[in-house]
Amino acid sequence: MTPPRSPSGTASAEEQVAGRWRVESPGVGNSVMERLQEVGALTRVIEKRLSGALGVNTTGLSAMEHLASEGPLTAKDLADRLRVSTAASTHIVDRLENAGHVVRRPHATDRRKVLVEPVQESMARLFGHLGPLLHGVEGLVEALSPEDRAAVEDFLAGVVRIYTDTADSLPQD
Repeated sequence: MTPPRSPSGTASAEEQVAGRWRVESPGVGNSVMERLQEVGALTRVIEKRLSGALGVNTTGLSAMEHLASEGPLTAKDLADRLRVSTAASTHIVDRLENAGHVVRRPHATDRRKVLVEPVQESMARLFGHLGPLLHGVEGLVEALSPEDRAAVEDFLAGVVRIYTDTADSLPQD
């Protein structure tokens, strides 16, 4: 992925950073970095298209993915997962509820809490779209030797740490 040139024709900040990476680390991980950029770009394409297919924005889609993988959550728990304020999380849940993707239910043991629960039909639509992707990646992981799988897990854990640190250092909406 080539960063955009600034209108003046001088190197943009993105080009300067990318260029510095190539100069400081020539040949080190360029193909890995390119694959990570491709995965990031394709993830954004999939999120945009899937959001459109489900009639939600990308934040709503992220909320649905958390609910699909973790089950019912409180609005506060969802806010923590999405890295947004509880007020923003409440608005996200309102939109998802109005679109028929979630329902609010009282907590079974704590009457003060309300759980946000995914609607089964909505989850079926979500997994209907994501099934081929999930099964395809699962097949790739299963084909790895135990040693290769451990190396990939270690590498991806490091990438996740760096992404988490970066996300935590940026201002919140």
